[in-house]
Amino acid sequence: MNEMDSLFAYAAEVLAFDFKDAPAVRIPPTPDAARRMAERCAGAFARSGKTRLTLLGLGSGAVAEALAAMLPPDTLLVCEQNLGLARALLAAGRLRWCQPGPDNAPPRARLALDASPWALLLLLDRAGLPFGAGGEIMTLPTPELPPAEKAKLRPLELLLTRSDPVALSRHAPMPRLSVAAILSPTEPGLEIFFAQLPPWLFELVLVWDADVIPDIPVPRRFPVWQGARRLNRDFSAQRNFMLSACQGDFVLYLDADEGFSPEDWAALPGLCGVPGVDGWLLPRVTLYPTPDRVLTGFGLWPDPQLRLFRRTPDLRFVNPVHERLAGLDGRRGLALDVEIMHLSRLRKSEAELRRKLLGFDAAGAGAVRHALSSEYPSVPRALVGRRDPSRSAAPRGLLLPQELG
Repeated sequence: MNEMDSLFAYAAEVLAFDFKDAPAVRIPPTPDAARRMAERCAGAFARSGKTRLTLLGLGSGAVAEALAAMLPPDTLLVCEQNLGLARALLAAGRLRWCQPGPDNAPPRARLALDASPWALLLLLDRAGLPFGAGGEIMTLPTPELPPAEKAKLRPLELLLTRSDPVALSRHAPMPRLSVAAILSPTEPGLEIFFAQLPPWLFELVLVWDADVIPDIPVPRRFPVWQGARRLNRDFSAQRNFMLSACQGDFVLYLDADEGFSPEDWAALPGLCGVPGVDGWLLPRVTLYPTPDRVLTGFGLWPDPQLRLFRRTPDLRFVNPVHERLAGLDGRRGLALDVEIMHLSRLRKSEAELRRKLLGFDAAGAGAVRHALSSEYPSVPRALVGRRDPSRSAAPRGLLLPQELG
């Protein structure tokens, strides 16, 4: 599969999902108006000296179609976060410019689709497209969009234009890394969770949702601290108790149904060794319905998680449910070649998953309702996997724009 075919394959997978209540298709501008808008975009692109043009948002599809006809083949890429709109435009026959032609000829332009700006960022990375401050892509919002819709695309625009690639060393010194987890004694697969942990860890910190520390075997190849504390419907308080026990310079926290490959564990020292970065977001892949497929759409992938961070006195978790880390002052990065494997949908029964979601609902005091669905789209894992599956190159990171907060 070449660098752009992966975008077409991913778009085909997510468009096959049956969206409900698809939005109405926007009335397109007149052909003359669409051509003038496209000419302005093409002129700005020519002056930029870049080699590719990324248009943010489909709008009615008219400007993208006009640009696809003006520019050389495979020069234009359009990113769209409204999957229902894309499906409606497809049904209306307005996406022919990004579909194969007669005799399976390559399309003149490409379309990247996902509701998450993070997914679109990683899709472009997996396709080998050099985005970022020093890349070869010019990025513009579709000119026919109203200001409110352009504002919704601003996070994606920042990710594509203000992010900076950073090289990770394969020979970084071993960090003083605390791996931490809050666990239930009845959690399935604890032995698998413990078995993945590498011997070079500084320590393992375990907080059990129990009155006393259970008699469960834990690793002995590094120091282990254990404590018992009832969750009491407050995940942030439990995480703060966990954090207070950590003594390493860096903290990585995982759930019992999460894990890394050995290669990804080996890449963590390189992340910790980047100067000036205090926290790393790690993509998370939820494997379902089989180990070779990944749930996608609606933010399910890459679901970036701020799980690896430099330990400082001001850090704290907030929110009883969907807790998040506050007090991180330094720069944040996104790991491009390290991913958390989320295995709950493979390891747990539907009844166990529903009980877990009811616990989230209780912690949220009714403010948030969680639903379990088997209808979310999934794609082959190879479509969203790291760019270099052979691991012949050093892992990569991306320094995120500070404007993202």
